[in-house]
Amino acid sequence: QNGLIVACYQGYVDVVIALAQCPHLDVNWQDNEGNTALITAAQAGHITITNYLLNYFPGLDIEKRNVFGFTALMKSAMQGRTECVKALMLAGANVHATDPSRGLTSWEWACYTGRSESAFIMQKLMDRPCPEQFCDQYKPEWPKMKELLAKAAEPKSCLQRISECMRAAISFRSFYGPEEDGVLDHMVKVTTSLGSPFIALSCRTVCPGSPPSVGKRRLAVQEIIRKQRAEEIRSQDKDHFSSYEKLFQNSKVTLIPKKKDRRASLQPISLAVSQVNTIATRKASLLPLHLLRRSSVRPGFVIPKVRISKAPPPTFQPEKARRRSSAKDDPYLQIPKWRYKELKEERKKAEEQEKKKVAEAQKQRQVSPARCRT
Repeated sequence: QNGLIVACYQGYVDVVIALAQCPHLDVNWQDNEGNTALITAAQAGHITITNYLLNYFPGLDIEKRNVFGFTALMKSAMQGRTECVKALMLAGANVHATDPSRGLTSWEWACYTGRSESAFIMQKLMDRPCPEQFCDQYKPEWPKMKELLAKAAEPKSCLQRISECMRAAISFRSFYGPEEDGVLDHMVKVTTSLGSPFIALSCRTVCPGSPPSVGKRRLAVQEIIRKQRAEEIRSQDKDHFSSYEKLFQNSKVTLIPKKKDRRASLQPISLAVSQVNTIATRKASLLPLHLLRRSSVRPGFVIPKVRISKAPPPTFQPEKARRRSSAKDDPYLQIPKWRYKELKEERKKAEEQEKKKVAEAQKQRQVSPARCRT
């Protein structure tokens, strides 16, 4: 496990935000069971960390599987993490992906494990995959309003008036749930749309023309901003080139590329790469710039030569610590000796001495008759 997986497992949001600034962190790193940081956060139910991983970690692989073949959407559906399920589905996770052992999808796993709420939300999102109010082309008009107004303006017959009066007089108060595409749904769409004052004052959408949708991969914020900057640069270059063409209509214009910067031979990067990328990859080297090895044609700074020789034998010989005879002189703490253990040791010593005395007496007896015979 790396630090990001541990932070996602424990729910340390501040640590995850700090690790997002590390350029050498692999967000798709897998532990011994194959779980990534996204799988760990999704199955633990940390919705804030899951959204941060999806939005601010470029290069995140949503469909990464663990050893058992489960994706982050499958694991969150098994554990009943409804908020994480919604976030992963709107980020573009594959709903129809199956595991290799049973061949079940994430919705089928939610039903199999008894997560009815997760299964209901997944089915609802699959029925209506795109929240159209998150697009700048959304019109805050209720489509059923025209039909209802036209129906109310129609002339009514006597029977219809009598039936309406009867219904108004004899009405049973009963609870009815909100209708699909009714007034409440329309109010929620209007208040959460991009044109709503609640949304327009609090935040700014990075890509208003591309709303999130189930099955559509959503890029990270850094990737979206990089893409927009590249498009702006391309549009500016086109404008400059067209102005040059208008100015020099009868002449031939040739664009001369700038001189390519020299690169270090230790850097694994091609020569035809921009200066921004070279600066970003130089962070991966631990050597300072004046010590990096240059090309053989233009060596640049001289690298100092370092001679390595074998270390001499050690002259210092530490004194051996002498064992003290008694435990009373020892300044360190000693293991306490129980009384019954001391008695046992004394008995053993007495028995050993008795055995030695018996053995010596037997030896003397064996030696004495031999002397008498001689």
